[in-house]
Amino acid sequence: MTRTDIHRPSAPEFNPENYQFVACFDLHPEQGDTKFARQTVSKYVAQGYRFAVAGEGCGHCGANIRYAALMLHAPTMEMLYVGEQCLTNRFENMTKAQFKQLREQARLNKERVNRKEKLAAFLAANPQAQMLVDYEKEVYEIPTFLSSLLMQLENNGTLSEKQLAAIEPAIKRDREQVAAQKQRDAEKTALMASGVRAPQGRVTVTGKILGFKTVESDVFGDTLKMIVQSVEGWKVYVTAPMGAGDALVGESVTFSAQLTPSQDDVLFAFGKRPTKFQRLS
Repeated sequence: MTRTDIHRPSAPEFNPENYQFVACFDLHPEQGDTKFARQTVSKYVAQGYRFAVAGEGCGHCGANIRYAALMLHAPTMEMLYVGEQCLTNRFENMTKAQFKQLREQARLNKERVNRKEKLAAFLAANPQAQMLVDYEKEVYEIPTFLSSLLMQLENNGTLSEKQLAAIEPAIKRDREQVAAQKQRDAEKTALMASGVRAPQGRVTVTGKILGFKTVESDVFGDTLKMIVQSVEGWKVYVTAPMGAGDALVGESVTFSAQLTPSQDDVLFAFGKRPTKFQRLS
């Protein structure tokens, strides 16, 4: 059909200065969101504007376009979509950067869609990966190792066979650790409710060794420390007394030490100058 409108390139009355730029749109985005374009067009339709050329082709040259600038022509109360080439060559090159941004956004959207589809296919074929996704939704915080796997899965849409094999054991370990921590928290709450507190002053401690730690110091050199849980339930962190170096974790011992309760935990104390150490088991 032969065009007779004034927006065509050959129209003698065509004047680019009579057009007002509104915004740039991706007319066919990968994720189908054209809400902003529709809302913008509706705004000017409500003001009395009508499209000068039917369809979504360039209203100037008629070429098929995806990225379009919406232009208003106030003298005729008409609006039209204009492609980048026509906008650059005939409408004073005023939105080249915005067209570049639209193309880049479209590329990123396409990559996101492709990555999402790849991930969905991988999850369907690998129940271990789906287990990881489900576990992240189940717990407040997943361990660093599982978190790194989840990040790689979301970024790349895939994991190696070795990584997949590590997921279920890691989740099992984390569940066990969480359950153990809950048990410790419950026991601590019960102790505090019963009135147990770490004592202060010179105290004879009888309890079980929970662990050892070597502390380096420029003044004292290497010092062996130990944590002991008393039979009453409170714990003490103290320099290992003479004779404790051969003791084992889990072994019952007794000794005397000067204790100072922790300001942050009523069931914990710091000990110094331990004496009278004995192994009970």
